[in-house]
Amino acid sequence: MARRYEQKARAEQQEQTRRRIVEAALELHRTAGPAESSFSAVAERAGVQRSTLYRHFPDDRALFMACSGLHLDEHPFPDPAPWRAIAAPEDRAETGIAAVYAYWAANESLIANVLRDGERDPVLHEVNELRMGEPMAAARDALVDAWPERDRTPELVAAAALAVDFRTWQTLVRRGGLGPASAAALMASTLVHAARHGAAATVA
Repeated sequence: MARRYEQKARAEQQEQTRRRIVEAALELHRTAGPAESSFSAVAERAGVQRSTLYRHFPDDRALFMACSGLHLDEHPFPDPAPWRAIAAPEDRAETGIAAVYAYWAANESLIANVLRDGERDPVLHEVNELRMGEPMAAARDALVDAWPERDRTPELVAAAALAVDFRTWQTLVRRGGLGPASAAALMASTLVHAARHGAAATVA
């Protein structure tokens, strides 16, 4: 019994150490960016030796995967399933895009740093695509599927992908000065235009 208790206590301590490392790395990613978050800096912030960090995370990819996993567990990307109950395409688009924009606003610092540094770090870029590719595609598809099948043109699909992209929100809200509701309405109307334009081009 004593041995089993010791093993359990050791496992719990290791898990606590692992989580402390991931939380420290996430905070550094949010404030400084992954490119400035060396293993030494993460270890110092977590209060562990570098050797301890490497035992849990042997390379950047392992640490990036753990960080992105914890972040999405604590801050899940909006679920597009409820949007599908909205039949009118433009109304669904406004609702869905507004939900995505609220998520970008709540997680702006971390997302901006990860995307910026991912442009120079192929491993970080790969992890970001792995974690966010499916949720972003699900959001895009939920918007597109509101239209009749004949209107689901490449133009509409491209407009929906653009509408939910972080950089689109950043451009409209942070740089353009639009409020979140106005930005969502603008992109929803863009989807309407894209559907009509694509359908007209197909007929022609």
